[in-house]
Amino acid sequence: MRVDLHSHTTFSDGTLEPEELVATAHKLGITHLAVSDHDSTGGLDTAREKAAGLNMTIIPAIEINTRESLPIHILGYFIEDKNETFQKILNHHREIREKRAEMILEKLSRMGIKISLSDFGTRLGGAAIGRPHIADKLRERGVVFSRQEAFDKFLARGKPAYVLYEGPSPKDAIEAILAAKGVPVVAHPGYSVTHDMLLDLVKLGLQGVEVYYPSHNPDQIGNFLDFTKKNDLVATGGSDYHGPGSGHEKMGEIDVPEIVLENLMERKQKLFG
Repeated sequence: MRVDLHSHTTFSDGTLEPEELVATAHKLGITHLAVSDHDSTGGLDTAREKAAGLNMTIIPAIEINTRESLPIHILGYFIEDKNETFQKILNHHREIREKRAEMILEKLSRMGIKISLSDFGTRLGGAAIGRPHIADKLRERGVVFSRQEAFDKFLARGKPAYVLYEGPSPKDAIEAILAAKGVPVVAHPGYSVTHDMLLDLVKLGLQGVEVYYPSHNPDQIGNFLDFTKKNDLVATGGSDYHGPGSGHEKMGEIDVPEIVLENLMERKQKLFG
């Protein structure tokens, strides 16, 4: 068994279609893959279909970005992705993202870079339009050479086309995942989540911490493991793979212990029976 509990497709900010993501994971020896797109479960069915023919298991998951003043992302595992109430919540989150994208495009237009929201098309199941999509469009138009250059010149905080993301609160994200009978886990806490922030999230119903992550050093991994043990949380892990050209291409390079998946399944059972 090889486990990766964090990956993205073109239904959020990944560069691979769901079936391409699954095929890539299979080639790298991944047997259990969580497809955890931002605010969208639209790629899950196709991923499941592809995985069935490769003897792989797809874990239905989600990643919810909270408002940018609180730089916290919440992953949800074993969600009931067909839950109508949950889908309405995700649709609302995507609408917030779309409004932000429109504001970014307006800023770019004032700089003489003409891109409209209709240029991105629509997808069955809903794709969450975000800055990476705009970055890719800038690359396609020859304005920049890469996603990273687009962020560096236009889209990052403090750059001329930046717009603050006013998404849900961490409380909203955790409650939405629990309502869909999922297990909420804080993503990549090594980026900017403090110890006090983690304690606050536990009080809100957080059930786990993404301990094993490409940018976490051994000290961070040890500290996060200690935190999970002291607070009765599940330790999880994943590559946060976004596909070629994304800057997040570490699938197969991080070892997530098999016990992680077992513990996550046990927590799901404990919470919901």
